[in-house]
Amino acid sequence: MKVFRRFLSCLLVLAMAMTMFTGCSQKNNSSNNKDTQESATDVAKDAITQAADAAGKDKKVTIGWAMAYFDHPVYQLLMEGAQDVADSLDNCELIFADGKNDATTQASQIDTFIAQKVDAIILTAAVSDPMLPSIKKINDVGIPLIIVDRRILSQGQDVTWECYVTWDMVLSGTQGAEQTIEALGGAGNAKGKVVVVEGTAGAGSTIDRGGAYYSKLEEEPGIEVIYKVDGDFDRIKGMEVTETILQRYPNKGDFDVIYYMNDEMALGGLQAIEAAGRLGEFQIISVDGEKEALDAVRDGKINYEVMFKPDEQAVAVDIAYKLALGQEVDYSNIEYKGTKIERTTTDDGFTWMRPTCYKIDSTNCNEPEFQGW
Repeated sequence: MKVFRRFLSCLLVLAMAMTMFTGCSQKNNSSNNKDTQESATDVAKDAITQAADAAGKDKKVTIGWAMAYFDHPVYQLLMEGAQDVADSLDNCELIFADGKNDATTQASQIDTFIAQKVDAIILTAAVSDPMLPSIKKINDVGIPLIIVDRRILSQGQDVTWECYVTWDMVLSGTQGAEQTIEALGGAGNAKGKVVVVEGTAGAGSTIDRGGAYYSKLEEEPGIEVIYKVDGDFDRIKGMEVTETILQRYPNKGDFDVIYYMNDEMALGGLQAIEAAGRLGEFQIISVDGEKEALDAVRDGKINYEVMFKPDEQAVAVDIAYKLALGQEVDYSNIEYKGTKIERTTTDDGFTWMRPTCYKIDSTNCNEPEFQGW
């Protein structure tokens, strides 16, 4: 790796010096010959250690982060936390690229990172499957890769990455379904009609969260999902599709719960619901943990919320930095601002650093740790 060239040159020079020093000492026939050789070796080892330390401090590590898109509070908070981590590391440069929620744009940005010969790449994919050819390119040039926030499946292709750093989308979907079941009468007694505003089609978060949500609801035969629509994880789109839902189901009792797969869509939807004068006709459930959404829970406008802390995923920078330097990563001792991040393994065998998530409702929304971000 290019970051080691200067370091290796130092080692070569010092090794030559050690050999010369030892060779000269061997010509000394005094009784102290052995001690002289050992002393020469110790001096050379000390010099090598000092050179290694100096070389490490002198290296600049460049990490490229291909972000799905910039204009989302989750990613804005995540980037802020990631930059803080980078600033705490010696000679670490973190470069963000705005994927603008477009796979073609992200593929081009990864090509640029490869051409720039960055030392590590972090990928938060706008859409998962179209990024597989870019991941293959990263693998082919040997750059360490970490997948953050949105999970990717290899789909049988010869691609790999060092680890995942993402909160548990499956757990968040399961918890959202548990809240839906509770809202509709509780496990074994739940009954009602549900409308779902999904995220970006094809995104790992939509697939994982949605799959878990629908799977859990299937355990309750009295619950029927009557309508699904793509809200693209966007506030304006969330408002627009909610307006369509309210027109499609104009009467009180047409449905009982509306589940949003993120807060931005829920907050946009809440605008449409209030404008239509229909707040309170059905229960609203969302996920992410934005302060604005949790304020709506405290105000009784949103009934249930699943919260996580997106900046905890910034530990990806520290992991990428260590990998770029060729260091071993102790995944069992990864922390973010004093909070230990759980290590587990995905079904497809990858190391998974997994921040947790929490169910919030009127009973705990005022607790200090659940104020939102």
